[in-house]
Amino acid sequence: MEPAVEVGGERRHIVRDGVGQAVGTLVRVPPKRRPFKHSWRIEQPGQPEILGRSEWAGGDAKEITGRLVEKLIGGVLDAIADLGADGGDQRSGARALEWRAEDNIVMVSEGSEQVTVRAGWVDRRLAFAFALVGDD
Repeated sequence: MEPAVEVGGERRHIVRDGVGQAVGTLVRVPPKRRPFKHSWRIEQPGQPEILGRSEWAGGDAKEITGRLVEKLIGGVLDAIADLGADGGDQRSGARALEWRAEDNIVMVSEGSEQVTVRAGWVDRRLAFAFALVGDD
């Protein structure tokens, strides 16, 4: 992976194979408005653009509602489990991203520690490169 290059506010990382051929580019896209976080884009030659956004930003109203219900139930169950826990220290959760191409989820990630590729055409080296760069 080449060092990041800043282009028009975007931070671009070109990923190359063992013989120097570009397999794709990771692009960190700054937020358009201040309170929002950055997003990601993966450019893989010959494939549709992959957009990595917060799980809350993608999908239709039914999908977003389903995720909200899952988070609420999960939060309640975590709170119940923490009632008996010692210390009270809680690990902050890593940001969950859904990576979509043409309205299909092709990859998901929890921070940079857990990246799961769901579409066979996504080059795993690009997923690995994202894990190395991290979602800072």
